Amino acid sequence: MMTHATLARGQDHARGVMRRSATAVARSLFPWVLAAGTVPLAAQEVIELPRENRLLDADFEEVYRVGALTGEDWETFGNVYGVVFDRFGNLYVVDSGAARIVMVNTKGGFVRQLGGAGEGPGEFSQHNTTSIRIAVLPDGRIVAFDQRFSVFGPDGEFERTVRVGGDGAMTFMPRLDVDRQGGGVLATGALRVIDIAMLRSRADGTPAEPEFRHIVRLDLTGDEATTDTVVYAWNPPGDATGFIPPLVAGALPDGGVAYTDSTAYAIKITNADGTLERILTRPFQPEPVTDRIREEERARRLNDLEGDPLGAGRSGGQRGAMMSTMTDMMRRNAESMEFYPVIPVLRSLRTSWEGNIWVQRRGEEPVSDGPIDVLTPDGRYLGTFAADATAMPSAFGPDGLVAFVERDELDVQTVVVKRVTGRGW
Repeated sequence: MMTHATLARGQDHARGVMRRSATAVARSLFPWVLAAGTVPLAAQEVIELPRENRLLDADFEEVYRVGALTGEDWETFGNVYGVVFDRFGNLYVVDSGAARIVMVNTKGGFVRQLGGAGEGPGEFSQHNTTSIRIAVLPDGRIVAFDQRFSVFGPDGEFERTVRVGGDGAMTFMPRLDVDRQGGGVLATGALRVIDIAMLRSRADGTPAEPEFRHIVRLDLTGDEATTDTVVYAWNPPGDATGFIPPLVAGALPDGGVAYTDSTAYAIKITNADGTLERILTRPFQPEPVTDRIREEERARRLNDLEGDPLGAGRSGGQRGAMMSTMTDMMRRNAESMEFYPVIPVLRSLRTSWEGNIWVQRRGEEPVSDGPIDVLTPDGRYLGTFAADATAMPSAFGPDGLVAFVERDELDVQTVVVKRVTGRGW
């Protein structure tokens, strides 16, 4: 039976958790501003957006859909790993199951196929198909990453290879976006390059954590990609790996970047040279992490690591050994993982072709998707799509085009292209 003393201790503990959580929120809101030192804090504009939601209509117009259980070879996808649009509205589908990129036109008709499984120029290694990232540059060239960049011309013909990292290194590339003001691409999260020497640099087999998380532009004009840091984002201190605030970014039409890196609702807007211009906030607070949440999250992560999740056996050799080492490290980390004291408010962020910012909040469960807010870079709140109204689009295109990857009851993947109208676009 719970005594008054026990209840009091529980209340004191809860108040302590809330105080620590509030402190964590306060510390996480503007860390990059203080660390970067590019502009005095007073020079940044903080725009407080309303708490009350203004619901948007998610009745988007369907334009076409591609993907089928049976049909032509090009439309039977093994595994749709990503989709992007070019500036004309053509769609490119990354089919990692067949190690290829399928291009369709604005009506969903087949245009061409790029890549294919292999180790030659313009081909994708069967070992790396789950790491393929693509972007289409303004001049129509297609760049595809699978531990190296392959550059294809607007006609789909292979042009050249651009190296990334050193021999024996594994590059963890986030989603790519087009650098709107340059000839390269933007990594929309923290890019990391890990090699065996780095894994052995610490006694526990894990690489040392950097001081910052970096959002970088990649210049692909040479034989080896060069990086330019656009944002020095906050890297949460300590050894916690559970519920770390995500670092996600999207390119803006003027060459700037919209990103989030904190536990609070804080969307940071930079100009083309990376200077922080403004921060957009809404008054939603992170949720404290409880013992129950910790146990459930630990079990979920261990379940995801069953079997051979990184394909070490399929890769073999030095790369397979590296993947096996990393998988073992991930399991050890999951078993002994520490948790950040609060669950971040935001889960994802993407920018539309016209520059609107779609921001997904967390749902009712710690790792579930919630409502999607639509903001403008200058600080206007356009409205919110309810959590059950729409998923976050997998890709944005010109003239309001968006693409979603869906699965039917037979687990067959279909890419559905729709058009957003009204305030949401």
